[in-house]
Amino acid sequence: MTYGTEHLFIGRQTERRRLAERAGECRRAHGGALLLTGDPGIGKTALLRHASRLLSDFRALRADGVRTEETLPYGVVQRLVRPLATGLRRLPAASRQTLERVLRGQLPPARERLPVAIAVLGLLAGEGARGPVLLCVDDLQWTDLESRFALGFVARRISTERVLILAATDGEASAAMPGVPVLHLTGLGDPDCLRLIAAHRTSPVAPAVREVLVHVAGGNPLVLGELLRTLTPAQLSQPSQLPDPLPLGPLALSIRLSRFRRLPDDCRRLLLLLAAEPRMDPSALLRIARQAGIDPAALAPAEAAGLVSWSTTTVSFRRTEVRRAILCHGAHPAERQWAHELLARAFADTGDYRRSWHEAALLSPPDTGPADQPAGGPAAELADELESQAAAARQRGQLAHAAALMERSARLTREDGRRASRLITAADSTGQAGRPRRAARLLERAEPLVGADRPVLRGRIAYLRGMLDLHHATATDAYDRLLTAADLLADDDPRLAVKALAAAGEAGLYAGDADLSVRAGRRALAILDSSAERGHPATRFTGDLLLGVAESLQGRLPGAVARLRGRLDVAGQVDDPLLLIWAAHGALFAADDVRARALAARAVSLARAAGDALTTAHAMQYLAYPECWLNGPGTATLTATEALRLAREAGQVNCARNCMGMLMLAAGLAGDTETCEQYADRVVDDAAEHGLGLASALGLWGLAQLDLASGKWAEAADKLRRLTRTGLGHPGIAVEAVPTFVEAAVRAGHRSRAERAAAAFALWAEAIGRDRPAALAARCRALLEPHDPEPHFRHALRLHRTGDRELERARTALLYGEYLSRERRRKDARVHLREAAETFRRHRARLWLDRARSELRASGEDWGTAEDRDPGRGGVTETLTARQHEIVALVAAGATNKEVAARLCLSPRTVDYHLRRIFAQLGLTSRADLIRRFTAGPKPP
Repeated sequence: MTYGTEHLFIGRQTERRRLAERAGECRRAHGGALLLTGDPGIGKTALLRHASRLLSDFRALRADGVRTEETLPYGVVQRLVRPLATGLRRLPAASRQTLERVLRGQLPPARERLPVAIAVLGLLAGEGARGPVLLCVDDLQWTDLESRFALGFVARRISTERVLILAATDGEASAAMPGVPVLHLTGLGDPDCLRLIAAHRTSPVAPAVREVLVHVAGGNPLVLGELLRTLTPAQLSQPSQLPDPLPLGPLALSIRLSRFRRLPDDCRRLLLLLAAEPRMDPSALLRIARQAGIDPAALAPAEAAGLVSWSTTTVSFRRTEVRRAILCHGAHPAERQWAHELLARAFADTGDYRRSWHEAALLSPPDTGPADQPAGGPAAELADELESQAAAARQRGQLAHAAALMERSARLTREDGRRASRLITAADSTGQAGRPRRAARLLERAEPLVGADRPVLRGRIAYLRGMLDLHHATATDAYDRLLTAADLLADDDPRLAVKALAAAGEAGLYAGDADLSVRAGRRALAILDSSAERGHPATRFTGDLLLGVAESLQGRLPGAVARLRGRLDVAGQVDDPLLLIWAAHGALFAADDVRARALAARAVSLARAAGDALTTAHAMQYLAYPECWLNGPGTATLTATEALRLAREAGQVNCARNCMGMLMLAAGLAGDTETCEQYADRVVDDAAEHGLGLASALGLWGLAQLDLASGKWAEAADKLRRLTRTGLGHPGIAVEAVPTFVEAAVRAGHRSRAERAAAAFALWAEAIGRDRPAALAARCRALLEPHDPEPHFRHALRLHRTGDRELERARTALLYGEYLSRERRRKDARVHLREAAETFRRHRARLWLDRARSELRASGEDWGTAEDRDPGRGGVTETLTARQHEIVALVAAGATNKEVAARLCLSPRTVDYHLRRIFAQLGLTSRADLIRRFTAGPKPP
């Protein structure tokens, strides 16, 4: 069973439509050609086969390129002409004789390529006159030059014939068939990859493993299929059992190495040197090549083949997996030994620190055991040197390099305790660099080396295991490990013990179990009370955050809010990204979106500067949530999408699910049904089934937003009722979603449930003591008031502050406008409905905008479509969000996108997205227009 069989051809809807359109034109005597390009294994061959089956009324011909015949002139033309030999008699005599000579192997000289091409054109045109013809040519890069010329000649001259040529190549389109339209195939989308896994699996694949496979395959069906065939059932059942790196299947490996193996010997030797030492600049590579007696120009064929890129400052492999394939599978061990010896000598001559790496590669064995060297010998000296280099690399934010150096140092270490310590440090750097499975393997190697008399090392192992589990295992497993770590560390390292408990509290919230977080908070209090470290600022900060969240979950809100706000006031002095993430979490429990956004943004900035991919993605998921409410779903979608990419690259399956949930919430607010459907199965069903309550809660909330905006009250109420049961979701989200539930339940006729939920929310809002929760509580009272809800609506609108959850204010204005319309106060209603519609338009909340426009039309005003509205109505900057105001002010002052990103703790991509929206909303065409507008006229507030 292979990818591409008729009943298993999955995805490629856009490409299928393009093929169907071309086929329809061909049937009407408007023939042509289409060149399929894309990475090896991406599905070009499968699409050609599908086209043959799809176009069953066409005369189908195949003339594929063959590697062993690429130097045989007219080899492909022979295979094309032979099935059509009966049509030769209908050709002019000269053309017939030309093709007959080709068939007999009497090949014309190169200067006569044109007569052959003309003859092939006539032959295909004649066949097309009898019925439509489909010619498929796979592996065009292996066709001989003469046949490729003929095919290109024909492809550019069949626009009035019933002939369709489909060709596929792994090479450059411009070189393969110039002047022919190109259809470039990219990777399959996630849903299609998941369908492929379901269709091809021979044993159960755990949901978390599916996520890893989909990411690693990059949408390549061949790679995905080989991974499923190569991995064992045990590895497919648990993400922790997956090897790192994942193995390449034989066909994928052959494809990766095919270009390498066709290169000249000297070129391959230079590539091996570059694979063994990827951090070389061009001058170093040139110098080492000369020392090896190799002309540096020998690398040119590799550059022409697209394997490496060369600039004035860097020379590197275009694809990391190709470098790994060359180093691990493309070279004999003796060749690798030669490369390391040469590099060690070359770097020793210049005093380069990289000498020690290659000398260690010559000493350390290929397995995981220690080097066979006596204690205190060259291996020990090298191990110490590598450890120092690892510490320096970590300081520079080069965590992957630091991890590799420390791991090699551990291999050269014989003393168990020291070796274990180095393995643990290597695991820490490896995990932060985004390789959690590799980090877990290093911890497995360290654990047997640590005896019961070393509780700190055992505690560090448990802590790191717990943090890894928090990102890619079940939240309850992470919780148990982190509590174990806290117990082991409590006496000797109370700071790390409290940090472990804070992470355990987060794991409890991930699982949707408030009791777990409360238990972690009580344990932290016990450690703080019995430790001399209780006065340490970082320890006290961490402990108070955890206790504040725990107290709020226990219902002791006044004390919890006071404790959280006290800690948040000093959060600016903290420079640990993890502590800032938990501070942002605490700010959300204190209903302080602005503080949460600032803290999460600072955590992202610090983690990026440190090269910590794991923490960067972790922080970005907490940044996306307040951004969704403060800056709108568009900004949140950008942040969550980037976080999802980082999380998947780092193997953070749980974080990836949380990001998908965040994308669903943003999509639900924006009325984007397609995005919600894309992630629904993985977030709402799989996440809940595997104890990921946060992801499930966010996803359910997003789906409920869609239902509510569409008037599906009962469906929305059902989803929100599931969400507000904290055992199935997240206690914080459960509280935040209550006003939405009240609206849905009232509309669905579940008044008693709405009243109970609104009463509990009102108590929470009163204890929080902030305007936004109080505004939402007033809105709930208005919805439940049977006689005169107007005072509550007015009170809610007064409490909604400008720039603070504008979408919630717009929802309140919409509900108030709908009430006034029912009371036949249409003039009054239009004021609030216009306000709601303008906010929904600005944030591109399509379904909510449709609902507001419908109400406006019912009140006698045709507000028009979102595209028809004047974005500048009421003042040029009133359409901008608070974050967009900040960006405008900085750009108007002359800041670049990178400078704006640094000032506001955003990525340059996010700044660019906002500027494009600002230009569209304000009718600007350039950056200069923006600067003129806001330097000559009124400044944005």
